[in-house]
Amino acid sequence: MSHNYWSSVLDKRINRRRALAATGSTALGAAFLAACGGDEGGSEEETNSLVLPPNDTLKQAKVGGVLKDRNFGDPPSLDVIQATVSWNPFGFGVYSTLVMPAPGYLKPAGEDLLPDVAESWEVSPDGLTITLKIRQGVKWHNKAPVNGRALTMDDVVFSWDRMSAKGSARSGIVNKVSPNAPILSFTPTDSRTVQIKLKEPLVYALALLGGSTNGGMVIVPAETDTTFDPRQDMIGTGPFTLTNYTQSVGFTFKRNPEYWDKQWNFIEDIEMPIITEYAATLAQLKAGNIYRFAQSGSDINAEDVLPLKREVPAISVYQGDLATAGVVGNILAFGWLPIDGKPSPVLDERVRQAMSMAIDRDTYIDTFHNVSRFAQEGVSIDSRWDSHLIATQEGWWLDPKREDFGPNAKYFKFDLAEAKKLLAAAGYPSGFEAPSNYVTSPELGQHPKSAEVVDGFLRDLGIKVVTTPIHYTREYQPNYRDGRGQFMGWGYVAAVGAHGGSAIGRLATEFWSQGGNAFKGFSVNGQNDQSGDPQLDAMFVKGRVEQDDNKRKAIVNDIQKYLGKTMYSIPGPGRAASLTAAWPVLANWRVWQQARPLYRLWLDDTKAPIGKT
Repeated sequence: MSHNYWSSVLDKRINRRRALAATGSTALGAAFLAACGGDEGGSEEETNSLVLPPNDTLKQAKVGGVLKDRNFGDPPSLDVIQATVSWNPFGFGVYSTLVMPAPGYLKPAGEDLLPDVAESWEVSPDGLTITLKIRQGVKWHNKAPVNGRALTMDDVVFSWDRMSAKGSARSGIVNKVSPNAPILSFTPTDSRTVQIKLKEPLVYALALLGGSTNGGMVIVPAETDTTFDPRQDMIGTGPFTLTNYTQSVGFTFKRNPEYWDKQWNFIEDIEMPIITEYAATLAQLKAGNIYRFAQSGSDINAEDVLPLKREVPAISVYQGDLATAGVVGNILAFGWLPIDGKPSPVLDERVRQAMSMAIDRDTYIDTFHNVSRFAQEGVSIDSRWDSHLIATQEGWWLDPKREDFGPNAKYFKFDLAEAKKLLAAAGYPSGFEAPSNYVTSPELGQHPKSAEVVDGFLRDLGIKVVTTPIHYTREYQPNYRDGRGQFMGWGYVAAVGAHGGSAIGRLATEFWSQGGNAFKGFSVNGQNDQSGDPQLDAMFVKGRVEQDDNKRKAIVNDIQKYLGKTMYSIPGPGRAASLTAAWPVLANWRVWQQARPLYRLWLDDTKAPIGKT
């Protein structure tokens, strides 16, 4: 791949830096007013109208309409058993889980759970037994071979057994698969009660059964793999039914009138063509042929928001989640294999520290999120550096910019001179050559551009980076994302693994030696035996079962500080509040954040592009 994107970033660096230094909270620009359809006499209130607050209109919601949507690619299979990012935007609209992550109401989601197929649960005083009550009256979609029959306990147990045997997340959940996984048994005690026995009182055990990505325990019919082929079709109990899928063309869905939560699915039909190219998606949005540009892995680029609003004033812009230029952070994961027959330079902690210090995180964030430009136009965009815990983990993330992070915060700061000194001290005064491995196809959003920019920073350090494109399904998933560091150089990966959304769980999947396939594969002995770090392991063993939130938070903070020095991977440079674009016809957009597909959205046919604004 050419380095044109990095070159453009390099050219803009000084201007970006000057803009960041010069902008203040009162800096308002005429260009912004023009984008909003205003004039130079506009008030600050009018100026800030570019970004609309979400509006809860649930009381006015009505059933009906056709949502014009899109997906950014074909999943390699429709089967729930294998984690794949292109499945996520629609999969949990069709399928259910026992419990589900609770969306945030007008704010980011926390660690709470909501009922789904399990309508209630109890945890024993010792924390070792969870008893679930299965919801009555749940029906499968009215498709052969199940034909709308009722969900039974046999389906629930079958789903557990199938996930235990084949699920990509099973090593972090099922004790028979991995001796450190929490769930010892999953046993029905009557027709609507399940008893779960745990190895230890893991604080996020139940959340492991309600993930927001596939590969875990998703409820499938007992006919799966016999009279029902889940690779080619989808039959669930969720709010929407898959009515058609044509590879490389798209999906259609219909509202499930039997779904238990009547406040979820107001939209009658969904048309979801597959549009892989960003420019084509933006053009379809402008034309009103799709109603939103906001899905997992592929949101609108910040640099395009002002031109979009100028060209099509009727489109609404909202502040989105704290987002990255890629899916879940674009973590720089190290490979521990020798390069050209010699031990990899990244085995030396000083090399990893130097690479982190060579990354100009503020410039990176400004490049991808247009922070300084929006500030000039009077729009304040929240931006954060990730620690080894993503910055969206409110209340648990420790800010590397703050003094309470401690002395290891220096390894997050951009300091090219000190980085070069560290590299020289490690024996590489002239740098070294290594491969950089990343996906160049669209499955992971701006993943390729993000990787190119970070590689550009590393070239400034003196490293000769050899770009190595890899295939998403054949190479990235098994060998880099789940490869436990058994590759050369480094790879840019998304964070995955069974963690249930908990802070200690997220960290454990990557940095606990017994955490499963998402473990980064490091060791402290230089032998590449994937034995991990005993000091980290001890913190995880304690933190995973600590019931007191404050004590567990202290452990999570200590882990972040420790990883700030060891840099067993380099977290994504950071994130900023994204901006999402949607036509006004899509009501309740951004009210419930980090929710499953189309949660409590509805179509207001009086609004553009269907009706008049």
